[in-house]
Amino acid sequence: MASILLVQDILRSERHSALGSFLEAQGHKVNRVMADGEELLTPVQPGDIAIVQMGRASGAGYLLTRQLRQASARMGILLLAAEHESAMVRIGGLERGADFCEAMPQRMELLNAYLDVMLRRVAPQAWRLDVAGRTLHAPQHDAVEINSREVALLKALANSTRHAADRCTIAHAFGVDWVSFDERVLEKTVSRLRRKWRDSTMCDLPLRTLHGVGYCFTEAIQAC
Repeated sequence: MASILLVQDILRSERHSALGSFLEAQGHKVNRVMADGEELLTPVQPGDIAIVQMGRASGAGYLLTRQLRQASARMGILLLAAEHESAMVRIGGLERGADFCEAMPQRMELLNAYLDVMLRRVAPQAWRLDVAGRTLHAPQHDAVEINSREVALLKALANSTRHAADRCTIAHAFGVDWVSFDERVLEKTVSRLRRKWRDSTMCDLPLRTLHGVGYCFTEAIQAC
């Protein structure tokens, strides 16, 4: 599932609340951000996809889309247009950085299709660590619930160069000083995580031991 930034006009937020509820029901993590015209009223958190719902694409919708694209070349952006807005207006949304600029679909399957297309671009063949939901998702859509220590381990690997972290870095991720760190705790955590994944999916987890150093996740992984 995706981490979605939902940007909405503060004057229309109640009228547009159904979209956020739908996305959450689909299992997405939704971060709602209110905008007053072209000004975002809350800080923008990193996400996989942004949906800009300002009532119409032109005007503030254009400006917010440009801001989001300048902030992240990677993020997928869906700019929602009004039903009456012309093809030229929608092309203008694409020119300002949106991946799609369309009216809210009457069939929500089409909205899901837009999200799937953007996710394939944003995170091609990447594992996804849902930190808040304590779930690890494989590219093949297998998913396993994990505990807080396993989340800390995988998050440290996801945020490290080449997804490799030494034991000292992992100890700090566990909230423990390296001097007093019991390495047996780490070894048990890794063993339990590997076994949990294998028992649930019948596949091996791409978590490799770097002997004398630490651990490496050998495939692309993103924490969200």
